[in-house]
Amino acid sequence: MIPETPDERRENTYRALCASCGRETLEVKELYVKIPRFGRMLIISMLCSQCGYRVFDTVALEYSGPSKVEYSVRKVGDLSARVIRSTTSTVLIPELGLELRPGPRSEAFITNVEGVLDRFLAIAEQLYRGSEGIVKERARKAVERIKLAMDGKIQFRIIIEDEAGNSAIVPPEEA
Repeated sequence: MIPETPDERRENTYRALCASCGRETLEVKELYVKIPRFGRMLIISMLCSQCGYRVFDTVALEYSGPSKVEYSVRKVGDLSARVIRSTTSTVLIPELGLELRPGPRSEAFITNVEGVLDRFLAIAEQLYRGSEGIVKERARKAVERIKLAMDGKIQFRIIIEDEAGNSAIVPPEEA
């Protein structure tokens, strides 16, 4: 039974064959929830205890069509807004020149705005360490701007465009 109210939850846990190593060591957790302003959702996590293979995804059980959500970050407190990103969405932070597009190995995540910036920061730092010349300089500038944004010194917008409508940004006061 799929939850009808935000207070209802249903959880299933079972083992399955791992797509990576072929052993029956993949623990699958399915959580059915109803999220206000978002509808009924299925949250799936899979982790293989043998090889470490993992998958996380969110699936809207009520199709609402393509969506575009935008949230303005003006102060440090805004960094705690919850971000729900599905595998079909694009995350944009135009003021920082940051973009995360879906791909064949795209992963869903639930975090906050600061967590999204952390993900971009980790990639920029990795590029900085492994690059030379103009690429290294661009990565250095990206690291600097992301850190300023995380410290509340740069105002920016986070935009999520999702063809399936499975993503959201929930302000701190509503989270």
